[in-house]
Amino acid sequence: MDLTQIRLGSLLEIYIRRDGYNYRVVSKIEYVDDRCIAVSPIASRTQLFQFLNTDTVDIVCKQDQDSWKWANVRPGIMTLEDGTKLHCFTPTREAEAFNRRTTFRLAINKELIISYEKPLFDKDQEAASTEDLSIDEMIDHISERYCELTAKAFLKDISEGGAAISTDAVLNKGDIISFEFELAFEPVKCRAIVVRIKNTNGKDYFANSYGVSFVETSTNFVKNFFAEQRRSLQKSRFSFE
Repeated sequence: MDLTQIRLGSLLEIYIRRDGYNYRVVSKIEYVDDRCIAVSPIASRTQLFQFLNTDTVDIVCKQDQDSWKWANVRPGIMTLEDGTKLHCFTPTREAEAFNRRTTFRLAINKELIISYEKPLFDKDQEAASTEDLSIDEMIDHISERYCELTAKAFLKDISEGGAAISTDAVLNKGDIISFEFELAFEPVKCRAIVVRIKNTNGKDYFANSYGVSFVETSTNFVKNFFAEQRRSLQKSRFSFE
């Protein structure tokens, strides 16, 4: 696929491998030419995400019904004439058709412990409590306004990109959870963002069911996921004999 065929406004998935972890970021394509793709800046508040020379970066773009992957791209930052900064990616090889294989869901059916963060105060209480604080006190307050909680949960199934989890914990869309479980006889670690919420209406051991999308996984996750997928498919293939 040629870069100039990419439509502005499409979403670009960015996969980053760093220090033993895999990260996935999604951003909107703002600029394309025959050499590179640029997206809305990946940032936390006012801080731009900094790519390292040791990062391995792949990008994936979906156009119509097809997905295309550019492996091992060179990341950077470009500045437009109006001063806007964008993250840009320069391919080092041709794009390849990308088969996500994420529609396959692997049944796990295990209890585990999830950790998640919740604010200590609601917005009105927080506003009232910060009115008379100095700058230093405000910084301390911000760093202490969240507490980490844990809860029992049930991991129903996983795909390469996410999982289905039920728990009694009350979570909102956008909340981040962390958990660890055994996959292909090895412990794997995951951080995920809540993207779907469903009340089980008493049909499950836990009160709430959540769909989560992975934002960070340990390096062995993908390898172990496909190992378990192959094992599961093999069992299914011979189950009729």
